[in-house]
Amino acid sequence: MAKKTIFRVVDSHKYSKLGLRRKKKVTYRKPRGRDNKIRLNMKGKLRKVKVGFKSNKEERGLIKKNGQKKIPFMIYNIEDLKKIKEKNIGIVANIGDKKKKEISEYAISHKVNLLNLNPKKFLANLDKKKKKTKEEKIEREQKKEVKKKIIEEKKEEKLKDNTERLEEKIEEKTESNINESNKIIQEIEK
Repeated sequence: MAKKTIFRVVDSHKYSKLGLRRKKKVTYRKPRGRDNKIRLNMKGKLRKVKVGFKSNKEERGLIKKNGQKKIPFMIYNIEDLKKIKEKNIGIVANIGDKKKKEISEYAISHKVNLLNLNPKKFLANLDKKKKKTKEEKIEREQKKEVKKKIIEEKKEEKLKDNTERLEEKIEEKTESNINESNKIIQEIEK
């Protein structure tokens, strides 16, 4: 079996957005341009995609893991996971944590191979995540309680201030009324 060739974009060795030191960004685009050396199939340049680079029919589409070639099988729920055979390897689809938790628990108990999910690690991370969210929720509730207490204290202070002001005004009025009545009484006596 020949080594699998990697087809790259023109100037991918220069720019990180085209794949320099970033394997996920390594892609292929057809070379276009008047004087493009790759398009012209010049010696010593990158290879262009052509007929003849296809892999063997028996190996095409298989995934190699632990020295064995297995058929990929998409998993969306536990029913799909139950259908997996020894020849297959499971690829967990883009699903939520709830279903992933069920799938990972089943995979651990039945020793099913999954390509893109490590069940033990996922469950550990999920537990950490749950603990963190619970702690955050408790903190938020405590902050709310503190705010409520502060607001109630401010209301009580306002009420006290208002009652004190009212009492002062009442006292002033009563004093003024008493003074006026005393003046009137003195005038009457004269």
